[in-house]
Amino acid sequence: MGTAATWGFALAGIEAVPIRVEAHVRRGLPGLTVVGLPGSAVREARERVRSAAASSLLPLPLQRITVNLSPGDLRKEGAGLDLSVALAILAAGGLLPAGLARDSGAVGELSLDGTVRPVRGILSHAEAAQRVSPGLLLVPVEGLREAAQVEGVRAIGVRSLLEAILALRDPKARIRLEQRGNRWLRQRGRFDDSPIDIAPDMSEVTGQEAAKRALEIAAAGGHHALLYGQAGVGKTMLARRLPGILPPLQPQQALEVTRIWSVAGLMPPGAALIRHAPFRAPHHSASRPALVGGGSVPRPGEVTLAHHGVLFLDELPEFSRESLESLRQPLEEGEVVVSRGSGSLRFPARCTLVAAMNPCPCGFKGSTARDCTCAEAAVLRYRDRLSGALLDRIDLQIEVGAVEPGAFMRAGSGESSAAIRERVVEARRYAQDRALNELGADGRLEDSRVILSQFSSSARRLLHRALSRDFLGGRGYMRVLRVARTIADLDHGGEVAEQHVSEALLLRLPDHRRVA
Repeated sequence: MGTAATWGFALAGIEAVPIRVEAHVRRGLPGLTVVGLPGSAVREARERVRSAAASSLLPLPLQRITVNLSPGDLRKEGAGLDLSVALAILAAGGLLPAGLARDSGAVGELSLDGTVRPVRGILSHAEAAQRVSPGLLLVPVEGLREAAQVEGVRAIGVRSLLEAILALRDPKARIRLEQRGNRWLRQRGRFDDSPIDIAPDMSEVTGQEAAKRALEIAAAGGHHALLYGQAGVGKTMLARRLPGILPPLQPQQALEVTRIWSVAGLMPPGAALIRHAPFRAPHHSASRPALVGGGSVPRPGEVTLAHHGVLFLDELPEFSRESLESLRQPLEEGEVVVSRGSGSLRFPARCTLVAAMNPCPCGFKGSTARDCTCAEAAVLRYRDRLSGALLDRIDLQIEVGAVEPGAFMRAGSGESSAAIRERVVEARRYAQDRALNELGADGRLEDSRVILSQFSSSARRLLHRALSRDFLGGRGYMRVLRVARTIADLDHGGEVAEQHVSEALLLRLPDHRRVA
């Protein structure tokens, strides 16, 4: 008889929770029981562990084996506990020093031949290991670059169950495996050298200067934007070039985005940090959980996958009303709260929404080149799919007009994304410097009195006229303040002048061309 324990980790949302994996071997009919609210994948670990151990010539004890996963009131999902369960059982059976297993942690899925496979959320697992401070963390070698991002964690990449045993039992083998991992990291780099210019270049867009200007404002201040116009005028082309004018992610932002993408299973094997702003463009058939997150085992949705990046919703009215209305809280608060009977999970969702829509179902209402085939009732139903509450959360509404014939021959002659990005970076620097002095480290402009103190007297009078004529509600007023502040930052910072407010009002209220 014997008892042993080691550290494992289970995902809860985008975070990982340390799990104490305890194994007890006693006399009785051979069998393996896992307790502690295991999910279906964890229950199936029994057969994977048996086969992997046999293939590695490390057969499990032919006795009664009980594995307990603590805390017992947290449901454990996924195959990431396979390796820690196997190590705890082998230590309880005397094939591994129990003291070494007790002070170590492991994460990885076992194949039937004993290979250790990568799992989702390696970065989150390593951060959870940092909290419990195991002396050693064994991870699949493909996840070593993710684990290396966490300071204070001694991670060793292993390819098989046998290598994991050697890493714990043989100090010389442990050093060799650690040196192999260091060579692997040096060859590939601890960080990905991801270029900024991964998105198509803005210079390829012909004309559309007003829309380009609006997207520059959106990039500088993180403002949501709606592009509307006839089919084929370049709305999607413009939106897909927005990531190219965004600055590279800051180190903390890169960690947050990488954590999310790793938990979602979108990180390529062997990848490190994501250094560029993500771009997500879900199809309009996406369900509400796919868009905002959720499910029986809560997973991040598209709005979370676009954290610190761009969420592009093409053909906006084609999305279901339920899905669109579920975006209201994330757009306002920058996070999604998924509530279940067992508790609530929070997913970050601070992204820039860019949406595109046509004036009618066929897309050609108002066109001089093609006739619109839509009945007036169909046009009204099409536009009524968007609630006023959702549109009120979109700061910039830009009409994208048709391009003159023959203009496409001049494609590539416009201003490059790199040139626009320089202005965006400079504007954000003004905002960050001001935030550190006045508004707190997150740089969010929430106090209207603080923002308004930066406005000229003529700019305030223009805002007052817009309010007095009921052009703006409370939310609209705050959003115009922020947009005007961003426009002033693009104009080298300083005081917010009347022309900055005028431009912000035109972008917010396209149907009111003058507020005289």
